[in-house]
Amino acid sequence: MQNPLKPNHLANRIDHQKSAASALPRFLRDKCSELNKITQEIKVLFDSGLPQEILDTLWVVKFEEGHLVLSVQSQTAANHLRYQSNNLIHILKEQSLTFSVLKNIDVIVTYPASINHLNENYDHSKPHSNQSNLIANKGSSHVNHGLTETTRRTITHTLEHVIKDERLKNSLKRLAKPN
Repeated sequence: MQNPLKPNHLANRIDHQKSAASALPRFLRDKCSELNKITQEIKVLFDSGLPQEILDTLWVVKFEEGHLVLSVQSQTAANHLRYQSNNLIHILKEQSLTFSVLKNIDVIVTYPASINHLNENYDHSKPHSNQSNLIANKGSSHVNHGLTETTRRTITHTLEHVIKDERLKNSLKRLAKPN
């Protein structure tokens, strides 16, 4: 008898992806649960000391042998946490038995992954956020504004003294030519 959670070989890609995500192995599920619990505990302990913007994106990604790795979604937040790491270690050791052996905090920056491709109703013809930014800024490229005189001189100098390939020289001459 076939497993009801596992789609057959004729199922579409979305069904296979849903099936793969439906049941994590026990050790992985336990580890995720543990990290979520630690994350919530840290957020409660840091609630009065850190800005809400940092707490909203703060996640524990590793906690082993006195080593804690936190993840946030901005470089500014990561720098803030790194700067305050000694104070944060002191607070965690003082207020929680979980972190009594904590020696070090590392901070990494992660960017949220798009999971829209897993949604059956997602319209793939629409540009995602990165594409829409590129499309919105398409008309404001350097091509419309032209090159500065300094850039033109640099290209010309490079053409004369550095570049040996004739096709590349011709392309750069066209680029450096005033509109």
